[in-house]
Parts: sequence; C-alpha cells; structure tokens
Amino acid sequence: MVSRRSLLAATGVTGVAAATSPLWARPFIAHADEATPDTCELVLENSGGGNLNAYITGHEFGTDKWLLVKADSSKYYLQDTSTPQTPLPEDCSIPVGASTSVTLPRMYGARIYFVRDDKLEFFVNPGPALVEPAFATSADANFHKVWSFCEFTFNDQQLFANISYVDLVTGLPIGMTLEGDGSHTVDPLPGDALDKIASDLKAQASADGKPWDKLILTGDGGGLLRAVSPQGLGSDNFGDYWNSYVDQVWQKYAGEDLKVDIQGGGGVFTGRVSGDTLTFNDGYAFGKPNTADIFTCNSGPFANNPSDPDPKKGILARLAAAFNRSTLLDFPDQPGGPAPSDFYKGDITNHWARIVHAHSPIGYAFPYDDVVGDGDPDQSGAANDGNPRRWTVKAG
Repeated sequence: MVSRRSLLAATGVTGVAAATSPLWARPFIAHADEATPDTCELVLENSGGGNLNAYITGHEFGTDKWLLVKADSSKYYLQDTSTPQTPLPEDCSIPVGASTSVTLPRMYGARIYFVRDDKLEFFVNPGPALVEPAFATSADANFHKVWSFCEFTFNDQQLFANISYVDLVTGLPIGMTLEGDGSHTVDPLPGDALDKIASDLKAQASADGKPWDKLILTGDGGGLLRAVSPQGLGSDNFGDYWNSYVDQVWQKYAGEDLKVDIQGGGGVFTGRVSGDTLTFNDGYAFGKPNTADIFTCNSGPFANNPSDPDPKKGILARLAAAFNRSTLLDFPDQPGGPAPSDFYKGDITNHWARIVHAHSPIGYAFPYDDVVGDGDPDQSGAANDGNPRRWTVKAG
C-alpha cells in the first residue's frame, strides 16, 4: 500500500495498485523495461531573482545511505560522527541561476531545499543521520532564513514528488513540472499567499479563541517569516480542540453505519461504534482519536503501522481525511459522499488546511490530502511518472 507518507519514507515501493488514496488508484504506466532510468535530469530555476541556493538531501535507493547531491552532480555521503550536531563538513549548496541542471540519482525520503540570499546549515548526528533545518525552533541556525522545500522519492518504479504545506508555508513558493511518459505541472503559491494566510489565521483565532494566530512566526524585526501547521507547531497547543466533534461522530455511528470505500477495487467497509471503538467488518477497529491524532494523522488510532493489512491502512487514510475536513457528521459514505466544496464547513475543522487551500492552487495541507472521491479533483499537488526524463523545480 502506497501513501505520500510511506512512499517518501520507504526504500522498495513496487507499485501503485493498492493505495491509500485515489491518486494511487489511477492507472500507472511504466516504460517498456518496467524500471525507471538510473538518473533523471533535474532543472532548478530561480523565478524570483536575487541569490538562490539549493540543497538535495535524502537516502540513496539501494544502499539506504544518507547523501547530498552537489552542484557538479557528485554525491556526498554522510560520514559518521561521535558528536551530536556536528556541522556538515562540506558545502553541498547548489547556486541556482536562471536555470541550473544537475543529474538526480535514485533517492528516497528526499527533499530539495531552497534558501534566498543565504546558505543553509546542516548538521550530522551519530549514525550517521542528517539534521535538517527546523522551521519552528527559534534557536535553530536556519530559523531566521527564508527557505522552503519540496519532497520526492525516485526509486525503481517511479519518481514521485509533491509540494507540501503539511508543515509550513513560506514566502519562497515552489512549483514544478515532471516530464516522462506524461507531463504534470504543479503551480506554486501566489506571491501574496503567505500574507493572506497569516491574515486569515489571525481572523480565525479571533473567531473561535483557538491559537491559530500562534502558527504565524516572525523574524527578529517582527516581519512575517513563515506560517506553520498545527502539527508543525505542536498539536498539544490545541488541547482538546477535536474532542466534542469526535464525541458527536461516535454518537452518530453508534446508531447508523459508516461506509468507507478504500477505492481501487478494494471494496467498501461498514463500521459501527460500540463503546469507545469504531469497528469495521473483518475486524478493523479504531479507538477515539484525540487532537494530536487528527492533526498529525500518525498517532493513536491513526498510527501508521507497516504491519497493518492494506484494507486497514486504506480505512485509516479516509477516516483521517474525513476528520480533518469535518465531513463525517453529514456524510456517512466516505470518501465519495462529500465533494471538495463540502470540506471544512464545520466550526471545528482543520482551519489550517481550509485557509491554505483558499490561497493555494494545489498542495498537501495534511498528510492524507490526496484522499478524494472517485472523479473529484486532486487536492494534493503530487506528480509521478514511471519514466522520468526531466524534472523542473522552480522557486521564487
């Protein structure tokens, strides 16, 4: 089973037929020899002017080693250290002109970072493990810099990439075009999106008294630096925010069926609440989620356990999406009942995702934002191709 979360973290994804979301239920066409090329041309573009540096980080597919790709397309492999927070001993920055090309090797759990008018500082922990920039920690060496990233995995089956707002939105928007057997373009945020998102977060905090305004981070001079998601800031800041909504959902489905279609031919599963447990046929059970479980989609009943059967993972993804979009009380058929116009209508909802989508053309605002009903438009801004030839990523 393939999801954004598992694909970006896994080494050996082998297909997309039985996925956690409709993105992966769509036909997947690999090229003739059923394996991707060993490399792909990566074109980095500076669409905003000024000085721009890029960094390519991730794990090497096949060896699992941490590596960074340098400006001359060579690989820098992390060397082990006995001291936590050891500065990365080599400058792996890639100066980005109007258009700069490098050769991208197969990598997974990978990111392309961009930073404006500066360089990023990376560190190494024993293992070795790469310590990447922290966006919500003011003591981090990169906190006051203007930077952003996109995510990708390039393995033997496909190159999968996405523009993610799961953690943060910055004033350095990223867009991309992936060319291979097809062509897929993901547009960047408009230039004024961060200002509008910050304004709407403040308005929501005034409306419901919850700390949405705390998601807005400012620099030393008080200027707007970035906005971070509830899970990026720490879901504990929202206390029991989701509790009353969860209680209503549990009460509703104690008396009627909740049907979840895991799509891609996986079938429809019927659930009922008994006590504190929502149980579907074949025994797939979920306890009551709390606020952190819903915002992160990766704890409590929504914990991602690799050993879980595929159907349970499929149900989990759709339940998590329905909670974040607050569609469960009005639509007992998921995910095909609600249309995108029905998302985020509840007073208690993921207002971060609502506001980000109001000001972005497309992109993940929570981990399962690729869940939609069959035939509904993609919300997530992901691109994938089994025969990638050129991947153009622009920032500015």
